[in-house]
Amino acid sequence: MFGVSCRNVYEILGLFMVVAIVQSCEDNNIDPASYENYISVSADQYPAVSPDGMSIAYYHKCLEYPEPVEYPTGLYVMDIDGTNRKLMAAGNNFTPSWSPDGQWLAFTAEGTIKIINLEGSVIRTFEGINNVPLFFPDWSSDGKMILMSSPYVVGGGVFISTPMLSSARQLFAQEILTGYVARWTHGMDRIIYQKYSRDWHGAEVFIIDTLGINDLRIINDNIDDRSPVLSNTSDMIAWSSMVRITVMKINGTGRKTLDFGQYPSWSPGSDFLVYSNANSDFTKEVLWKININGSDKAQLTF
Repeated sequence: MFGVSCRNVYEILGLFMVVAIVQSCEDNNIDPASYENYISVSADQYPAVSPDGMSIAYYHKCLEYPEPVEYPTGLYVMDIDGTNRKLMAAGNNFTPSWSPDGQWLAFTAEGTIKIINLEGSVIRTFEGINNVPLFFPDWSSDGKMILMSSPYVVGGGVFISTPMLSSARQLFAQEILTGYVARWTHGMDRIIYQKYSRDWHGAEVFIIDTLGINDLRIINDNIDDRSPVLSNTSDMIAWSSMVRITVMKINGTGRKTLDFGQYPSWSPGSDFLVYSNANSDFTKEVLWKININGSDKAQLTF
């Protein structure tokens, strides 16, 4: 009737949105710690650096409709410098974890845990226990076990399965480990995770032994601390503190903020981190790489 198609309307609206966001950035009205409120095109999240340090697995989520055919929502693997991107599994497949030999990926898919080989030719699925949804798989350093979290549901907690995903046993009930994003320490004798409580604001970081006897709060700053992960070769921990990539020694010393962002992943040598943060105009959440001394920050996805 007016000579403007629906597609034209969406394009015009999208242009106005981008212009508004850019203008807002120029006016310094955007809080970088709140970047998720502004991104409108796509989000690259949950990066996982491969055991050899040569590749990164991550989740790419399209926020536009329709999704671009050449880069749909899904689980991807790319080279460490951001090149040679490969779609492993289309759809909402996230929180990847590498097997120690670098040949397999465990990931979350709609409340189930799946495993795929790098050729994409073999996929195993674990549907869960009594319909309990499972998230955040974490492969043990010896390759024999996969940790799974099922937070805040009846019958939930933390579970362990073999890579065959044929069965699982409960390691902790939710009454004992009241949190999620549970990850192995490198020695597999403890588990690091984030916990919520009415006694403090946001999440805090704890480490618990596998017997559930010693549950130690290692961050005590009463602000939101998420996605903790221990380094592979040292006593360093990285996490997102109020949407700021932060590192420190596990004894609480040497705390340092590197950048805004979330979902840190260590390199095998513990010399750099890959994480999610906004791009320059705050339209996308992309992957970045930074040395733990704060040098050589580089954008990996665009």
